[in-house]
Amino acid sequence: MCDKILVIALGGTIGSVRDEHIALGERIAKVIEFCENESIEFEVFSPFSCLSEHITRDNWKALIEYLEKLDFAKYKGVIILHGSDTLAYTSSIVANAFPNESIVLVASNKPIDETESNGIRNFNAAVEHIKSGMIGVFVSYEGIFKANCITSADINDRFYALEKTASPTGRRKISNKNVLIIKPYPEIDMDVYDFSRVDEILFEMYHSATVPKQISKFCKDTIIPYRFVTHCKSADYETSVGLDNIIFSCTIENAYAMAILE
Repeated sequence: MCDKILVIALGGTIGSVRDEHIALGERIAKVIEFCENESIEFEVFSPFSCLSEHITRDNWKALIEYLEKLDFAKYKGVIILHGSDTLAYTSSIVANAFPNESIVLVASNKPIDETESNGIRNFNAAVEHIKSGMIGVFVSYEGIFKANCITSADINDRFYALEKTASPTGRRKISNKNVLIIKPYPEIDMDVYDFSRVDEILFEMYHSATVPKQISKFCKDTIIPYRFVTHCKSADYETSVGLDNIIFSCTIENAYAMAILE
């Protein structure tokens, strides 16, 4: 008996080819031809396609709208083919919106026709994960990770993941809230920012769950809603004393997803 998996092809490097430059190919779901499990039947749908650096809230709305109407009972699971640049953002959106479904997002470091590509390996790992019957939203990229726990890739194209994070919100509506992410850096000057259209601020903290004093001072005076975001479980330095609205054990990508979902 064949298991059916729905593949939602959204583009990204896994659906691209290299000519003079890397660009989307005509067959963005070509990777399914390299599935190592012959007992799988694939159904393919593409609500939109883009390189992931161009993804928008309208794209996320289209994806959520499609998933909301989907009869998940028809499938063993769903694989979403996505680019790696904004993978952590989309995976957090999907993980918060559909925590009780079997969904795996898959990306690739290079077009799948290239020998150094990990796309086919990541796809086959996603298929095996779905066949295992585990429920939840995950990412397959050189390993299987919880989708709302991964950070964006580092300079070596590696994704890292927290062991656990905040419970999924279950919310599915993408708001028009204007959320500003501010990354700390030495001698940051908060006066250079224009907050006139900002609805909420997310302050990414240094790796020790600290922020420079300029940010602490700004937060004491601002009326704009704000949150601090850290992967740490606590803020232990004296420079963090008095900071409120801290989201612990969370990536900035997941915090952003939770902020714009309503």
